[in-house]
Parts: sequence; C-alpha cells; structure tokens
Amino acid sequence: MEKKIRDIYNNKIIDKWIEPDAPKEETDENYKELNLVMDSMYRFVLSYSNYFNQRRDYGKGPELTMVEVHILTNIADNPGTTVTEIAKDWNRTTSAISQTIRKLLKQKLITRENSELNGKIYHLYTTELGEEVTLAHKRYDNIDILKTNKKLLETLTVDDLISFDKVCRLYNDLLMKANNK
Repeated sequence: MEKKIRDIYNNKIIDKWIEPDAPKEETDENYKELNLVMDSMYRFVLSYSNYFNQRRDYGKGPELTMVEVHILTNIADNPGTTVTEIAKDWNRTTSAISQTIRKLLKQKLITRENSELNGKIYHLYTTELGEEVTLAHKRYDNIDILKTNKKLLETLTVDDLISFDKVCRLYNDLLMKANNK
C-alpha cells in the first residue's frame, strides 16, 4: 500500500494540478486515487473523535469526556481564567465552551466568580473535587500517553512519531487558516 500511495504522490500530487471543472471521468478517477492518500487520516479522525467523546471514569468524581476533563484541567492550571480565554485557547466559540462550563458547574467541579471590573465576565476556579478529578486525570493521561507511545514504538521509530506530530501541527495550521477566512 505504501508503494501505491508513493506513486499517487509522484503521479498525481507533486508538480500536478487539477482543474476545478475537470470532466466527470477524470474527476472520478482522481478522487478514487487521491482519496487513498487521505483515507487513513479520515479513519483516524473518526476513530479519535469517537474516543474523544467517550465518557471515562478517571478514578474520582463523575465520568467525563476528554473535552470536559481537559477544560477542567485548563481551569485548574489557570485559576481565574474566563470562558473567553478558554474559547480562544481551544479555538471554539464561547457558546460551545459555556455549555461545557455549565456541565462542570452542575457537577460541582468548578465555581465561578463575577469579575470586579465587568459583571458580565466570570472567573473560573476548580472546587476541591475538581482538583481531585484534575489530579486523577493527569495521572491517567501520563500512564495512557506512555502506554500508547510504547505500543506505537513497537512498530514505529521516534522519528516516525515526531514526523506524525509535525504533520498534525501543520495540518492544524492549515485548518485554522481555512477557518479564519
């Protein structure tokens, strides 16, 4: 499969271009081949999205999704942060972050305090339970990251993993630029 993908890069991508109004047959053929280049990324994104949205028991407190526990951890690591600051860090809307904040408040993992300068702004803090969940989450992630990377290193090299990280960062940059247009 790697040879086939390499051939697609050499024959269809490097120093090539496709006209937006190409004939149907040419479009179908190009799509079939070019889609092979992206297929593993599509499958990874879908699998990771499912993994990301799964509720987990971190050993303390309620079961949380990765989004919820990472936002909780962000608050624990940055006491007094605001919804706007978290939204900017996560490249999400304040509305999306506010939904997660409401869940964390309801579960008594965080508290909010009005800003002295602006009554519309709330500063967020973890509760004692929120601190316990954050610590449990960090312990869980430390072990999970180590296990995952050790498993990948059974097949891949450190350079492979660094290259994957680089691809993810650059791909993220492309997506961020596209979203900001």
